[in-house]
Amino acid sequence: MVLISILLFMRLFYIKSIILFFIHSILVAQSAPITIDGVYDDWNPSLVTFTDITESISGIDLLKMQVSNDENFLFIRITTDTEFDLTSDLIAQQLMLYIDTDNNPATGYQIQNGYGSELGINFQDRFAHYNVSPNSEVSFSDIQMRPAPTVSSNEFEIAIGRNVLPDGINPLFTSSTIRILFKELNDSDSMPNNGEVFYYTFDETPVTPLVPTDFNKENENFIRIVAYNTLFNGLIDPNRVAHFEKIVTLLNPDIIGFSECGDTNPYDVKALLDDWIPLGNSDGWYVVNDYSGDLITLSRWPILQYWQSLYRQLPVLIDLPVNYNTDLLITNSHLRCCSANYERQEQVDDYVAFMLDARTQGGEISLPENTPFVYVGDLNLVGYAQQLTTLITGDIQNTNTYGQGASYDWDDSDITDQICRQSDKRMTYTWRSDGSSYPPGRLDYILFSDSVMHAEKSFTIQTEVMPTDRLQLYGFSQYETSSASDHFPVITDFSINAAVGISEVEIKKSLIYPNPAKEKLFVRFESLGFYSISLYDSYGSLVLRKEGLFQSKEIEISSISSGFYFLSITDAKGNQEWHKILKR
Repeated sequence: MVLISILLFMRLFYIKSIILFFIHSILVAQSAPITIDGVYDDWNPSLVTFTDITESISGIDLLKMQVSNDENFLFIRITTDTEFDLTSDLIAQQLMLYIDTDNNPATGYQIQNGYGSELGINFQDRFAHYNVSPNSEVSFSDIQMRPAPTVSSNEFEIAIGRNVLPDGINPLFTSSTIRILFKELNDSDSMPNNGEVFYYTFDETPVTPLVPTDFNKENENFIRIVAYNTLFNGLIDPNRVAHFEKIVTLLNPDIIGFSECGDTNPYDVKALLDDWIPLGNSDGWYVVNDYSGDLITLSRWPILQYWQSLYRQLPVLIDLPVNYNTDLLITNSHLRCCSANYERQEQVDDYVAFMLDARTQGGEISLPENTPFVYVGDLNLVGYAQQLTTLITGDIQNTNTYGQGASYDWDDSDITDQICRQSDKRMTYTWRSDGSSYPPGRLDYILFSDSVMHAEKSFTIQTEVMPTDRLQLYGFSQYETSSASDHFPVITDFSINAAVGISEVEIKKSLIYPNPAKEKLFVRFESLGFYSISLYDSYGSLVLRKEGLFQSKEIEISSISSGFYFLSITDAKGNQEWHKILKR
């Protein structure tokens, strides 16, 4: 009995040691799968962090930075006490980032005790000093800098390429340990302060591989909406139109909003779509443009009405097929660019007022309750964050002209900003022009009424970062997207709550296969309906959840550990069933 107790104790001690080792490994690992999207939930609190002391600063007070990496990028997150625009002086700032890339304070530019900076990034003036022999001035594209967000904030995340030659000769990082320093030159704040040094050592622990997004629409009842800036009438440019053809044909949209088409005849674009994606009916694609010609919207389904009253915004009411039991309002937009912050705010105020009018009878527009609506396009959000806040929350700024703002989704809540991550990279920028002083940024958006519709899949395509096998799979050349435009298409597949009979569908029979499973798990139902599928581990912890309108669902499980799991399926009426799953 004593021997059994000793053996049991040793076994429990061994298991506990393994668990503690595993937990410790997680805590000390500093590499992380960071997505540069302006959302910070992937920044684990255990990552290397430096917290500055709170100071009495007349301008921007630098508060905190976190650092991580993967095999391709150094990631830095900075927090301040004041909202500002990272790459302009919209709000007075002169933020600098200095990196001692060889961990040697005797080389590079002696910026502060303990720092010899090889790389000095001037965010406002949009260039970097590369202080190696010979010294040079390099662009943001030379160091593969990708920041987010593009609008004002008190928090930013920045990616810098690890494997770059900024001057074409000298590698950027020549040491596994680096020293990082932020300075705000306007108020002389430093992080860390003089006399302190902040070190970071690259962690070569592999991060979870990104699962690329499949471009196919998973259910024929989903509505695929695409927004695409064509860059100076690209659809009539003989050198570029073939690239658009390949991209648009592959995407096979149901509704597409093109922008920057000022000299493009909308019926020429309709002719292109009728040729690229024939619909097999007498009408072909339906098309409308705004009065300036900049915006062209095309739909598989009839256009019931459109409105020309909103500057650089084109609301279009689509007559969806009868099984959806509703129409759809899509607003294609191309807001004023660059420093036109006042004009952009006026435009989004006007749109919110239009939508608030749509919720009531009379006025310029009246929509039946729960009509789904989507707002898409190149929004040029590069200044104050308030413009995006207004679009999401309905917070009108010019109330004298546009009236009091309010939440304008049908359940009186905010609408959703659907972040379309790139299909093959943990980035969300939708515009890139390496010849510009501006870094890549997220300019193209899809926002929608989440109370009456669901985003089932969303992505952005940039072929330049796709691996060869993926390019071959879809028939793309490496430079397909950049040969078409400096903007990338943003895509979202939607399900509609109001589809006929969907709310009544119950789980009658579900098929789960294969079981055991290794890479993917498939769930198939007898009927199209709203289902929630949840996978729990043996401890009852939620591993993943998929929900929405579908008849079948493919679930990627290759990244989860082997063992037994429990699959819960719930229908729209709350009926639930459970299945035991073995992951090999």
